[in-house]
Order: sequence, then C-alpha cells, then structure tokens
Amino acid sequence: MRASKKELFYDQFSEVWERKINNLETEKRLQVVFKQLLKGINLKGKKFLEVGCGLGYFSDMANKMGAKVTAVDVGKKLIERCHKSIPKAKFFVASASNLPFKDESFNVVLCTEVIEHVENQSKVLTEIFRVLKQGGYLVITTPNRMFKPLFSLLTFLRIRPYRGIEKWFFPWKLKLILSRNDSKIIKEVYFNFIYPKGLFNYFEKYKLLKYLMVNQGYLVRKN
Repeated sequence: MRASKKELFYDQFSEVWERKINNLETEKRLQVVFKQLLKGINLKGKKFLEVGCGLGYFSDMANKMGAKVTAVDVGKKLIERCHKSIPKAKFFVASASNLPFKDESFNVVLCTEVIEHVENQSKVLTEIFRVLKQGGYLVITTPNRMFKPLFSLLTFLRIRPYRGIEKWFFPWKLKLILSRNDSKIIKEVYFNFIYPKGLFNYFEKYKLLKYLMVNQGYLVRKN
C-alpha cells in the first residue's frame, strides 16, 4: 500500500527534523509513554512494535529497557537514519495501514502522535490489533481535537510549519473506538496544558481539566 504525499511529509525534511521538532514535547511524551502508561509493565524480552517511528526516540528507549524492538515508518529516509542510530532494533519501510507481520506477533504496540497523520485511521487500528497478541498492550497518544482550530490558525499564519494530514480525535470518540476492538482501556493520561513544561504540568493532576489538555494517551489491552 503506497503512502500518500501528505503521509510522507516528515520524510521530506528528515535531515533537518531534529532541529525543527519540539524537543520539550518529545521528552514529555517519552515520560508519559514509559513512566506513566507503561509503568509496571516489564518490557524485557517482550516483542515491541512502534508504528510510525520517525527518528526512533521511542524505539531507542524501548530497546534500552530490554524489549525486542521492531519499528515501521512510511519514510524511507527516516528508516535509514533509525537503522544507523539503533542497530539492535529492526526497522522496515511500511504503511501503518498494511503492516508486514503475521497475526498476533507483538506483546506491545506503540503508536504515538501518528494516528492523526494517516489517511485511513480505521484500517490502521484494525492492523494494529491484528498484529497484537491476545493479552498484549497498545499504547496510543494523539492530540485533542478541541485544539485543532488553534493549531490550524498557527499553521495558516506560518508559525507552525506542518503541511501533512491532520485528523484529530475528540477524547470521548477515540475511547469509544478503542473499546470496540475487543479491547479494554486500562489507563488514560491527559497531558500538556498549554505547554509541556514547568508550571503548566501542575494542572495535569486535576481530572476536571482532562479535556483541556492538548494531548491524550491510552493503554489498551487486547482481550
């Protein structure tokens, strides 16, 4: 399944991506994924798949925690970079809509800030649950659709340089979809109140403010 031009947006500037990404946001997601959503789950020896690995920061962390890491991305240049930087992991050029793996191949699947950038979100989720083992875990993070108008404005004003696909979910809609796939949401985390640093992190502990967070994350177990 061939990736669309918009799905390949990040691959087009892979050489300079490290200078353009929000490092604070990436570091915050690393904390959310591994120290909150996956807290208490031993990754050592587990078959771990990252769908949409980008520059490989999350695959690298899983590898350091002892997981047997496999990762895919539609960007050929991104995969080449990951091969060089994380030689112990396996990387493949592949679409999230057509994963080149057998049914029930992985104990853990990670999809962080990716599902909003694909053409066929339903197909991607179907593929993820197909390759996930029974009793395995999906970790997924994505932006909150309530903030889409603001980010669209920033893009229009050229303050934000993104030109790819953006199909954001309302939290309640995504939770409903995730619960339909013969699965159960075990944890949910809402993070990044305005900005991923310092004083703003304080507001994340208030459950009443959860839908006012820019990002949402879920740990989902396949039954």
